Amino acid sequence: MATKPSSRSTSSRQIAIPGVDDLRPSFLRGLLAQNKSPKTLKTYLETLDLFQRFLVEQGMPLEVSHIRRVHAESFITDLLARWKPATANNRYRGLQQFFKWAVEEGEIKESPMARMKPPKIPENLPPLRSEEELRRLVRACEGTGFADRRDMALVRLFLDCGARRAEIADLKVQDIEFEQNVALVVGKGARPRACPFGKNCPSPGPVLAGPFPTPGRGVARVMVGPRWANDRFRGLSGSKRAGK
Repeated sequence: MATKPSSRSTSSRQIAIPGVDDLRPSFLRGLLAQNKSPKTLKTYLETLDLFQRFLVEQGMPLEVSHIRRVHAESFITDLLARWKPATANNRYRGLQQFFKWAVEEGEIKESPMARMKPPKIPENLPPLRSEEELRRLVRACEGTGFADRRDMALVRLFLDCGARRAEIADLKVQDIEFEQNVALVVGKGARPRACPFGKNCPSPGPVLAGPFPTPGRGVARVMVGPRWANDRFRGLSGSKRAGK
């Protein structure tokens, strides 16, 4: 006589589908393993948090496998309505990396952003400062005190090499090649690049006439610490090396 199979419940246990917020710690761990910069980590995680919040507010699915292109496009459209195209483009890149990671980890089969295109950033050239404005800027740094010489070196470096704010703020004495008149800065993506500066700083005109600060009195003397900006250059204190 054949025995009947055990009368176990036929209802299968539901497997929880991870949501965006559930995968956040693993995504962060993956970024850290890739040695991403602190700024990149901050941008990607902020984007993920904004996306999570948007999905909740709009009543859209939170489970990663249920998110579709229309949900990602709606998020980017909302960003474009409130922020500049460059900001929306930046958030787009962060969200794109998250879904790319989710595919690699086997959480989803295809990214909902696979055939999406990033928001176009219009080419808006920044306003150029007049020669008179540059004269006033340089005059504001004139003096023989420590802070005056430091500020003059900052301004002249900005004007002569065109480096970014964070790049200049991160400079140390050993980053300057005085014999070759080159400042070695670390740009986006932790990529180093050489920024040459002139001995006499001839550009952008007579406003910068005169010798560039020498190692004894100028650049080398003023760059004595990771945070070398005073109140007049408070914005420069966003240095990546500040406080270390």
